[in-house]
Parts: sequence; structure tokens; C-alpha cells
Amino acid sequence: MPATIDEQMETASQALAELDYARCESLCVDALRQARDASDWVTYQRVLLPLQEARRQRRQAALDGPILLGTPGAQADVASQIKEIEQGCVVLTWPCTSADAQALNAAVHETKWSIELLFADNASDADIWRLTSTAGPGLSTDIPAPKAEWIGQWVGPAAIAPPTPAHWFMQASEALGNTALAAIEYEPGSIEYLQSLEQALACVDDHEILHQRLASAAQALHETKR
Repeated sequence: MPATIDEQMETASQALAELDYARCESLCVDALRQARDASDWVTYQRVLLPLQEARRQRRQAALDGPILLGTPGAQADVASQIKEIEQGCVVLTWPCTSADAQALNAAVHETKWSIELLFADNASDADIWRLTSTAGPGLSTDIPAPKAEWIGQWVGPAAIAPPTPAHWFMQASEALGNTALAAIEYEPGSIEYLQSLEQALACVDDHEILHQRLASAAQALHETKR
């Protein structure tokens, strides 16, 4: 017999307590889908809390690991390197493609690794990097390139004084998420608005404000039903 949402969330809470963020996230994503299909907006809001926390902890673990900004030349084959570290952040650049980023991201999500991945649709030596979403709506945003000495090599978390590659990665991720949020055209209070937020969250799934806006959107739909 399939587990109820309450049973799933109990398991998700246990996974979160055991630091199994990937399992917690997977259970929450499925529970969120069930709640949305049932228009159960109270449960939808409740599921968002552990989902956001699991993603927040995964992101922090990744930022505490080594960072790879740009994949020029031989660095393009990064999958085996990720397998060795199991924790860190990567920005893929040419010769990698959006399809490469999608495939690598899918492979990472099948594991318990804390890996954060972005794709910049440019050469690694470009002055401006064009961050491009590989899931959700096709969006991009331009930001200044990271420091040249950081590009194309793994940099450990304690290797240099702030600002660090981790700071750059976090700002880049926030910029893409903010772009996805700003692109939403529907008015708050509609199911279309909530669905657009879900699509935006697919671009950067650990974006804090997007989770918060989703909770508010679900609350608005709940109040409309009353």
C-alpha cells in the first residue's frame, strides 16, 4: 500500500535528522506533488518547510567543499572528479553544453552527494559569464566572471581569504534564482502564479525566497477555498 503523505513526511523528517538530505528532498518533492494534485494547500505549506531545510543544508555542505569555476579543455570531463569529492560546487562552461549539465545534475541527484551545479553558456575566459538554467523555464543572467586565478581548478574552502569562490558561486546562484522570480508574469493568488513559482524553483532549487513565495502562494490559495 502506498505511503500516505503523513507517513512520507515522518520518513522525510527522520532522513533530515540523519543528514540524508537527498532522501528527505526526494520524499518532500513527491509529497508536494501529491498535495498540489489534491489542492491541499495546508499540507503543501507544511511539506515546504523540511524541503527548504534539506536543500539549505545540502547547499551549505556543497559550499563548504571544493569549488570548480569553469571547465576549459581537459576539465570538461568533471564527472569522475565529482565522484571523488562527493561535496562541492561546479560551474560548467564550454566545451560543456546545457545537455551535459542536465545529465550531470541528474546523475548527482541519484546520489547522496552534496553537489551544487550551474551552467555558464560561455568560454571560461570570458569577461562576462552567462548563467543559464538547465531546468524549468529557459532563463539566463549575465554576471562578471570570477577571478582568473580561480578558473579551471578546484579551490579548497580554506585556500584563500574572503571573498572566495564559494561566495562567487552563491551570488551567481542567487542571481539566476532572482531572474527566474522576476520573470513570473502571473498575479499572486492564482494557481498559475504558484505553478510559475514551481517552474522558477526548478531553475535554482535551493533559492530561499522562491520557497518563501511558494508558501505564501499556497496560503493564498487555501484562503480562497475557505
